[in-house]
Amino acid sequence: MKDEKVRKKNQDGEIREVKPKRNRSKKFILLYIASFAFVIYAAFMIISQSIDINEKRAELQSLQNELEIVEIENDYLSEIKGYSGDELNDYIENIAREDLDYVKNGERVFINISGD
Repeated sequence: MKDEKVRKKNQDGEIREVKPKRNRSKKFILLYIASFAFVIYAAFMIISQSIDINEKRAELQSLQNELEIVEIENDYLSEIKGYSGDELNDYIENIAREDLDYVKNGERVFINISGD
């Protein structure tokens, strides 16, 4: 059926061989469907990956904040580690008074009940 030719007369009465038109509409419909499916798939992938990227950026920011806090605590502990003698005693006394609410023997504690 390939290269079949049909003889037709034109307006001048001449007989010409004309190739019949192929039915390409099915191929084009399949091509359009495949193209549309690819575009939908690509859009879905781009959207899902951008969501993943945003989640990972938020996680990275959170981890960077935690790292900064740990570095500050590490610097503080390194400074305390260098304390010795009177400096260490003053630090321990300060922690006992402020954080643990301890008092020395014979010391009086006054509490301001007015809230000022």
